[in-house]
Amino acid sequence: MTEQFVVYGAQWCPDCRRSKAFLADLRVPFHYVDLETEPDAVDTVLQLNDGKQIIPTIVFPDGSHVAEPTNEELAERLGLPRSAAEDTYGLVIAGGGPTALTTAIYAARENIRTLVVERSALGGQAGTTERLDNYPGFPDGIGGAELADRFVAQAHRYDVETLAAVSVRAIEPSEDGIRVRLSTGQEVIAGAVLIATGSTYRRTGAPGEDDLIGAGIHFCATCDGPFYKGAEEVVVLGGGNSGFEEGLFLAQFAEHVTIVEAMDEPRASRML
Repeated sequence: MTEQFVVYGAQWCPDCRRSKAFLADLRVPFHYVDLETEPDAVDTVLQLNDGKQIIPTIVFPDGSHVAEPTNEELAERLGLPRSAAEDTYGLVIAGGGPTALTTAIYAARENIRTLVVERSALGGQAGTTERLDNYPGFPDGIGGAELADRFVAQAHRYDVETLAAVSVRAIEPSEDGIRVRLSTGQEVIAGAVLIATGSTYRRTGAPGEDDLIGAGIHFCATCDGPFYKGAEEVVVLGGGNSGFEEGLFLAQFAEHVTIVEAMDEPRASRML
C-alpha cells in the first residue's frame, strides 16, 4: 500500500512524460521514480509486470497498478466522470479554463443548462500556475491550483456539468441544433457551442528540440522544476511575465537562472 501515486519511468520515455503531465494537470500528487537515476527500482517494475520492463508503470494508493495507460484509462481509474448526464444542453463549452468556467457560471445563472468539456484538467493553465498576484479579490495573492478549484466549485454550485479528460472531436450542424461528438464516442446536442480552448506552449523550432522535450526541455516549471534541484544553471526562454514567473519559481531549485529574451528589453511587469 502507498499513500500516493508512484510513477516509474525514464526521461527519454514520451509516454512517461505524458502520464506525468496528465497527473500534474489534474493536480494529483505523485512520487516520480526515474529508473535511470534509481536503477534498483527496475526490479520493482519487473516484479509488477511479470518480468516485463514496461514504463510508465503507475502504482495507485491502494497498491494496484497499470502499465502504459492512456489518459482515458487514468481518468477512469481516478473516478472522473466520463459521460454527459443528458443528451441536450443549452450550451456546450469546449475548454475548461477560467474563460470557460466563468462563462459557464454566467450561463447557468440564466438557467441555461451548461456542459463544460475539458481534454485535460479543469482550470486550464491557471491551475498549474504557482501563484497569481494580480487576480482581483486576492490582495495577498492565491495559488493557481486553489483558484482553479474555486472556479470549479462555484460552477458546480450552479449545477454546471463538467467533464475532465474528455475532448470535443467534432462539431456539426443538426436539425435540433449543434451536434457535439466527444472523444468517448458520446454525442450531445447543444443550442450553442463556445470554443474556449486557450493557448498552447510556443516552440522554438531549434534543431534537436523535439528529442529533448521532457529530457532537458520543459514547458512547465511548476510540473518539472523540482527535477533540477541543485542544478548549476537553468535557462528560461522568454522575458515576459510568464518567463519571469517561471524563473522566480526555478530559483528555489537551481543555483543560477538565466532569462533569455529576443527583444531589446524584458517585457515583464516591473514588479516581476
